[in-house]
Amino acid sequence: MSAFEAKTPTGRSGRPRFAAVVNEYWSGSHADLVLGRLHEGYELLWTPSEPLCELASLHVLDPGPADLGAQRIGQWGVRAAGSLGDALSATGAGIDVDGVVLIAERNPRSGRPEEFDRRGRPQDRRYEMFMQVAAECERSGRPVPVFMDKHLGNTWAEISEVYQTSCRLSIPLMAGSSVPVTVRCPPVEIPVGSRVNEVVAVATGSGEPPIFHPLELIQSMIERRAGFETGVASVQFVSGERFWDAFTEGGLWSRELADAAIEAVPHYAGGAREYYTRYPSNTRHDLGASPRGCEEAVVVNYNDGTRVSVLLLTGFMLRRAIAVRSAETADPLVTWTPTGSKLTDVPMVGAPVAAPGQKKPPTWNFDHLAHFVDRFLFTCQSPFPIERTVLTSGILEAAMTSRRLGGSVVETPHLGIDYRPAMTAGQLTRRVDRA
Repeated sequence: MSAFEAKTPTGRSGRPRFAAVVNEYWSGSHADLVLGRLHEGYELLWTPSEPLCELASLHVLDPGPADLGAQRIGQWGVRAAGSLGDALSATGAGIDVDGVVLIAERNPRSGRPEEFDRRGRPQDRRYEMFMQVAAECERSGRPVPVFMDKHLGNTWAEISEVYQTSCRLSIPLMAGSSVPVTVRCPPVEIPVGSRVNEVVAVATGSGEPPIFHPLELIQSMIERRAGFETGVASVQFVSGERFWDAFTEGGLWSRELADAAIEAVPHYAGGAREYYTRYPSNTRHDLGASPRGCEEAVVVNYNDGTRVSVLLLTGFMLRRAIAVRSAETADPLVTWTPTGSKLTDVPMVGAPVAAPGQKKPPTWNFDHLAHFVDRFLFTCQSPFPIERTVLTSGILEAAMTSRRLGGSVVETPHLGIDYRPAMTAGQLTRRVDRA
């Protein structure tokens, strides 16, 4: 029996206890959305579920003017930790929690502006946070499970070291986006062993999230393809007239797949080019601080010949959608997620969107993420291969490098990552209870 299987819960309730270390905590932040559910409970397709684990301590690294961390600590009766080390150990005599949740979000909604590196990547401390936890695990001789929200690092050196350190110290590691585990409409999965040729996703938002979230969703689906994952050969960031040439004439991605994905979600009837002419973005058209989220794309060429493109079309459309071409089906496989919906005054066609005052469809992305994180902390077994997020983190890093280089193709021999997928679906498609 491993040390993890023999673990004795240490909580007052008899449940395993975990520490949370977050960069900031404001209403609607990832810290609020994830920790609130891990503490108070989450909903699985209309079914309320009690957490398996107990939040023991919370440390907010950089509380801003909109900080709610202290308020939540008082409401929940958890221990306020003065440092990351204090969050892991109340006595300083070694780790006394059974797991750790790290959320390194940096957002201007905290009351402070974001800081960017020269590639336009927001600067956060996810790498430093994990390495400090790893050092405490090594010092204590106790490698507890760690969940890292979203990607693993901001450079390939950071991503690689986080992964290698977790392997070296036998730290169970889970990371990634909430989008792969939210509902899909329809709830499609790519059958194991399918021959996938190309995928086109359409997404909205600005900065890195509209690139990372669909990459995670796509990877969770195509890692099941024939031969499983063998890694990525190159990545390219496309913008400006090069984007419009590809959008209208094809070449970099399939117009058929792009049209199929767009038709699945609400979008402006007059077409994308007309939309951006009539409603021009008020953000810079050159390579500003971060991706604009519109009239841009990321093209990923995999080692096995599969091609993935993420088109950023903020304003023109709502939600996220994916169209997949495989050798087994004549028509594209199309699905969309209800996440990313924003009300707009621009007339849209396609799938309806809730009007002001109407109830929006449930997304459950953070409920379902909390469920999987909760089970991970309880079992010390990640439901998904961590290599998935090593790969998507590396793709994102390469995309931002390509962007900095004016859209040059970035060869990625370091992303020759092969792994076998989880055989269980990440999305929940039926009502469930905790059993």
